Amino acid sequence: MAGQDGARVSVGTGGRLDGLDALRVVVVFCVIALHAAMTYMAYVPQWWYVIDPRNSLFFTILVVFLDSFPMTTLFFLSGYFSPPSLAKRTRGAFISDKLRHIGIPWVLGVLLVAPFFAAATMKAYLPLPSAAEFMRTEFFGRFYQQGHYWYLGILLFFQIVYALAVEPGKALPKNLKPGAPGPARLISILALSMACFFLSVRYVKPVDDWLNVGYVLYFQPARIVGYVLIFALGVYGCRRRWFTPGGWTPSLVLWGTLAAVSSCAMLYWKFAMAPALGATANAICNAVLYNLVAFSIPLFLSSLFMRVQGSLLKLGRRFGPTSYGTYWLHQIVLMPALYVMLNLGLPIGLKWAVGIVATITICQVLTNRVLKKIPGKIF
Repeated sequence: MAGQDGARVSVGTGGRLDGLDALRVVVVFCVIALHAAMTYMAYVPQWWYVIDPRNSLFFTILVVFLDSFPMTTLFFLSGYFSPPSLAKRTRGAFISDKLRHIGIPWVLGVLLVAPFFAAATMKAYLPLPSAAEFMRTEFFGRFYQQGHYWYLGILLFFQIVYALAVEPGKALPKNLKPGAPGPARLISILALSMACFFLSVRYVKPVDDWLNVGYVLYFQPARIVGYVLIFALGVYGCRRRWFTPGGWTPSLVLWGTLAAVSSCAMLYWKFAMAPALGATANAICNAVLYNLVAFSIPLFLSSLFMRVQGSLLKLGRRFGPTSYGTYWLHQIVLMPALYVMLNLGLPIGLKWAVGIVATITICQVLTNRVLKKIPGKIF
């Protein structure tokens, strides 16, 4: 996502990686499902934009699960497709391309869309001032946020740093043999991420808190190191030609088992064990279990989708070209749709499903008929 290269880029073999294209689509759908589920979850945060008076613990569990892996998967895929994108351009052309395809949509989202969500958050606590006053004193103040566009700002930063650190001609070295990562490498990556997550949660900021760096970078400190590492892992995987003939394809049994066990353990800890544990024990459990889920699921899903990519051609080719626009638009469409259904006497599970399907359908139409018509082809 967030760029036009996607799975159509040759990764050292000259072929398409349709499975990863389809995975990107499904992960965007998971993000939509996550945001829709928050409307119906028990213990929904007061600041959430649309809150249904009926709720269910099922959606709380779903939110916790869906909050663990979609973003790490997107960063992994973005890292994976960065080397071939850089290799076919000069450094300046690569950065210019990312500024156009990621930077412009990010700025537009932060300045034109995010203020509405910030206002909805403020309204949950305080009366709203005039629009001009809100923008001057509140949006660029205590209620500043970037909505879901934070991902684009962080991704753009990663891409620029990557381009400055690597020579385009060395992005895909011809003499680097394909191979699997050693266990020590993966364990070291996980251990570093867990340690930083723990230190942030225990001593710096809670896991759900956000940090605003100069109104540019906006992220959760507890998770940012994990995003850096899995983006770098994607770059490494591309250079080693993972998921391609001759390259490493993660074991479905091993990584599927790790993903399933860690997910169940995370949910069991969150809903059954956490209330009885102390702060330090909970911070350790949070760091270990969250990172196991966040790192194992992207590798498992990438391996799974590449193995069955032949059956996913229609999915990837139908929704792949609009997945970026769908991500950019989805909150704009989803929240009004959920609000309209608040007073309908429908089961909340049905409203959740209708909201997701309607959002995907409308976003696909708007992407094709509006976003892709914007001059400069930024989408």
